[in-house]
Amino acid sequence: MANATIEEFVRKYLKEGRMLQIATVDEGQPWSCTVYYASDEDLNIYWISEPNTRHSREIQKHSKVAGSIPIKFDDLIVIGVQLEGDAELVKSTSEIKEKLRLYSDKFNRGMDWYESFVAGKNEYKLYRIRPRLFVIFDRVNFPENNRQEWEL
Repeated sequence: MANATIEEFVRKYLKEGRMLQIATVDEGQPWSCTVYYASDEDLNIYWISEPNTRHSREIQKHSKVAGSIPIKFDDLIVIGVQLEGDAELVKSTSEIKEKLRLYSDKFNRGMDWYESFVAGKNEYKLYRIRPRLFVIFDRVNFPENNRQEWEL
C-alpha cells in the first residue's frame, strides 16, 4: 500500500483483525477482556457479550474504553491498532439487524444464528465502540516512525 494514508491502514487492519482487547475501568480499577469483533464503514466496532460480564457492566457505568487489535505478531514483526472511544449497548432493533449482519458474515455464523440473535433467543447483546482516536504501531509500513496517530 505505497503512499497509503493512516486512515487507509486503519480501514484495512480493522477488516483483517478478528480479536479486540477491550479495556474498561470501574472505581479506578482497570479491566481487560478479549472479544471477536466486526467493523462498519464508519469505523465503529461491534461485538457480542453477555450483559452480566464485567466489561459489559463497567461499560454501562463508564462509556470510555480503550482497545487493542493485534494484526501481525510473528517473526519479531508487530503490527497492531490501538484505539480510544465510547462504548455502548446497541438498543435499536433496526441497527441490531444491520450491524449484527457484519458480525455474522465475518464469522460465518449463518442465518439460523442471526435470526435467533435478532429474535432475542439468547443471552448475548450487541455492543459498539465509536472510536475517537486510532494509533497504529506498524514497523513494516512505517519503519521510520512506526507509531502513527489518527484522531477522528
